[in-house]
Amino acid sequence: MTRIARAIRRPVAWWTVAALILGTFVGLSALGRGAPAVAFQQAGHWVYNATVGAVFRVDGGGKSVDAEVRGVQTEAGSQVVQSSTNGYVVRADGVIVFGKSDLTVKSTVRIGIPEEPIGIEAQGGPYLVYRQHGQIVRLGDQQQTVTVGSVVSSAIATADGALWVRNAEQFCQLAPGSTTLACQLPSQAGDAGALLSVGGKPAFANLSKRTLTPLTGETAGRAVPMDISGSLPTTSVVAQSDVNGRIPILAGQRLLLVDAAGAKKAESINLPPGRYDAVAATGAAVAVLDGEKRVVRTYAPDGKPLHTHELSKKKGDHKGGPRVTAGQDGRIYIDDETGEVVTVVDGDGTVSEVDVDGGNKPVSPAATQKPTPSTPAPSSTPTSTPTSTPPSTPPTHRSILPPIQVTVGPGKPRRTETVEPRETERTPGKTETTRPTTPPPVRPTAKPTSKPTSKPTSPPPAAPGAPGSVSVKPGDGKATVSWTAARANGAAITGYKVSFRTAPGTYVVGLPASGSVAVVGSTRSHSFSELLSFGSYIFTVSATNRVGTGPAVDSKVTSMTGQAEPPSAPTKVSAATKADGSVTVSWTSPSTSDYTMSGYTVLGSDGSKTQAQTYQSSISLKPALGKGVSYRVTATNKAGTSPRSAATRTVYPYSPAAAPKVTATPGKGSVSLTWTAPNLNGGQLVHYVVSATGQADRTVTTTSTRYTGLSALQLTFTVKAITRERNNSSSPTATGAAGSATAAPAAAAPALPPASTSAARVRRTSRRRKDA
Repeated sequence: MTRIARAIRRPVAWWTVAALILGTFVGLSALGRGAPAVAFQQAGHWVYNATVGAVFRVDGGGKSVDAEVRGVQTEAGSQVVQSSTNGYVVRADGVIVFGKSDLTVKSTVRIGIPEEPIGIEAQGGPYLVYRQHGQIVRLGDQQQTVTVGSVVSSAIATADGALWVRNAEQFCQLAPGSTTLACQLPSQAGDAGALLSVGGKPAFANLSKRTLTPLTGETAGRAVPMDISGSLPTTSVVAQSDVNGRIPILAGQRLLLVDAAGAKKAESINLPPGRYDAVAATGAAVAVLDGEKRVVRTYAPDGKPLHTHELSKKKGDHKGGPRVTAGQDGRIYIDDETGEVVTVVDGDGTVSEVDVDGGNKPVSPAATQKPTPSTPAPSSTPTSTPTSTPPSTPPTHRSILPPIQVTVGPGKPRRTETVEPRETERTPGKTETTRPTTPPPVRPTAKPTSKPTSKPTSPPPAAPGAPGSVSVKPGDGKATVSWTAARANGAAITGYKVSFRTAPGTYVVGLPASGSVAVVGSTRSHSFSELLSFGSYIFTVSATNRVGTGPAVDSKVTSMTGQAEPPSAPTKVSAATKADGSVTVSWTSPSTSDYTMSGYTVLGSDGSKTQAQTYQSSISLKPALGKGVSYRVTATNKAGTSPRSAATRTVYPYSPAAAPKVTATPGKGSVSLTWTAPNLNGGQLVHYVVSATGQADRTVTTTSTRYTGLSALQLTFTVKAITRERNNSSSPTATGAAGSATAAPAAAAPALPPASTSAARVRRTSRRRKDA
């Protein structure tokens, strides 16, 4: 699928009531085709112009460019997203950050996920959604990554700032400022479809079952049938929002306008032959894009055809197709492959073109038809005039601006009349034929020529842009740095500064670790010597003119062997035990600039081998309890694996001890306790804690203790072993399971009677016998 289908974006104005939604629509992966990515932005459409290396802001209402950020060098067709303060040019390995207030490049942030993301703007964002990797990156002063857990098949953002995604199992919502996904409704796994906005609320269009399911409100999860006749391929493309209650669906060679309430039959419009890749809704119109013929067709919500427009011819050999964006201002923007021309579709379906370098190309419905030669005589009369007309082509171009600004909203006839100069502008020989109304053909030519020259709008000179295509050819202890010219920005480039520095992990002795040289502005390469063979370096180039110095561009990390080198060993490797039996191994990466790093391997002295991801700097392991083990870590990149790191200390994993077997032996007013030494589960005994009913706890280091002075009551005794890691007094302690026993102390022997009492009893007994 072309890049047309990769990027449809819809900006949102937070102060508006309507929820303008971004939706990304993906066909089943088995079909080998993905539907367009759709995003929404804040006010203003930003586009990256690869030819001049700058980012421009297009005002759709005025059909003009009102802001420019210079010194941006990245791939053609790169998308641009924005927050309230910054803009982000999305490149293959990260983003270029620029300020919207000062219009300058601030920094380059590396992300390192090998996939082109979908850019989504929302409150608390913007976001980059990496569908295949199941990752969401929130851009801003503090970049955050949220893991979805599986492939993301569709994503939208609503006006309340919530980000909605569909993964393999559920529909999930990411609230503004949150890093946790809330997943509730099942995602109807296996069914083709897309998220979209219906009446400003998120919903799911199920192409397999032909149903529409709202995701919020009282009817959440209740599917409504879509009344569609004929075939509905599962590869169909769904627009990001409805238009007057109708959901636009691009189904092969048909445009379907489906009633969101399910009460009416869907309108079906047969499209002219072509390869239709994108559909977008704006205002009271729907636009479809034929990527093969580069034609935009617009339709009313009832299916009535409105306008047809042929895009400018593709420039250069850039891959992919135009990028389609639905803006919050009720317009659709279509960027060409290089970002040099933006086609604007207004809310009524009319079309205009804007040159992002300041020239405007208005287009109306009539422009898509070949103009009829209604004035053949004038076309031959000013035959000599066109010979002097080419130098005045820019003035002819600029003179179209006032009609466009006045007739954006009015009816079709006035816009149709302003179209003819655009066609003649591309064919200078017909300029005076179609520019018409002034009887003398010479005067219109002279006036446009003098007007623009009398009030030029060129910006003042500025510092140069960034040099392009900085590359390095390494040799044995030397390297040649090459680059392409930077943009002059109104003042001739006087020179370049070329510098080098050692990459992290490379250390030199007796050789310079960094250096720089200034060369003249016509130079495109420079060679450095006295570099460390097998060492890795980063080379930087920046341009200078009379205004100042432009942004510097770094090369990739380059090894002086001419090939990528395996990384150095990780450093600061350590191992720490926990009382639950786990061991945490931590390390520091050998390089923060090696973009080819693929992961780490944690090697245990017990023969274990555990893999870790590039973003990890620690891992939790569960080795055998009580057995000493140490660890080493290696790092791997595309060139190979590093040496093993230094070994950690030997650690002894442990967990809480088992319960001891307790025996309670009662004595006279006492109880003697004994217990067997329990299984310490790899730990080292610190002491035992002995508890008894009504008694204070005791700390004992042996396996017995005795309680005295007890009353004849039933008592319960418990014993727990307290342990820690062997040979590590600073390790956390673990409290083992409790062993228990019950016992009552024996009663004391009875006391003897007093001696006087016994003698009296003897005398009484003797008298009785005598009397008898």
